[in-house]
Amino acid sequence: MKLYAEEKQPQSKFSSLYHEQATFFDSQAEVAWANVRYGREYASKLERLAWHCGPLAGRTVLEPGCGTGRLTEWLACAVGPTGFVHACDISLRMARKAMRRTHDYAHARVSHTAMENLNLGKGSVDLVVCHQVFPHFKDKPVALGYMAHVLRPDGALLIVHFESRRVINDVHRKAGTVVMDDLLPNRGQIEALLNAAGLQIRHYSDDPGLGYLLKACPVIRRLSGGRVW
Repeated sequence: MKLYAEEKQPQSKFSSLYHEQATFFDSQAEVAWANVRYGREYASKLERLAWHCGPLAGRTVLEPGCGTGRLTEWLACAVGPTGFVHACDISLRMARKAMRRTHDYAHARVSHTAMENLNLGKGSVDLVVCHQVFPHFKDKPVALGYMAHVLRPDGALLIVHFESRRVINDVHRKAGTVVMDDLLPNRGQIEALLNAAGLQIRHYSDDPGLGYLLKACPVIRRLSGGRVW
């Protein structure tokens, strides 16, 4: 399986924007938290995620910030050979690990790039899964705008962490590294960001045991006469 690198013109802009983060996550590529498989202890969290994803067989999924591919493998298995998973990460070392982890899935493509560089068409994706990555987007309005652009009108965005918002933000603040300011916004802040991108919250939960999960869908606007655009 080939590891793809997006060479489009915007690459230099976003490569510069994420340079320090990419270096940091390269340094984390061998750390346990980035590599442990999601075993039985994660079963309830994965079950909740699966419920909110809905039927995945045959669907097209975008997974930005895929890391070492722990969830990518799960998604590739779930969508099956009639679906497709577009995964990407700014860390070359993590993207290589994700590529190796999904080697047996011809319907999964791992790119070493920022999500914003991916050349995906408008309305080409059924589901966007931001797993443990949303706080790290440097320009969240731009990132959400891209995700809204590639989502189909009946698609959905999931922002999910297997820890609560409080724990995630506390870990980042105490890291003393380039991620110390990468925080998950509160509900009011993230709702405003989503609405500005044309997305609307359909589910929001922040559970100390199960973690954080937000589901948002494109806003369906109706013209006079009931027509949808």
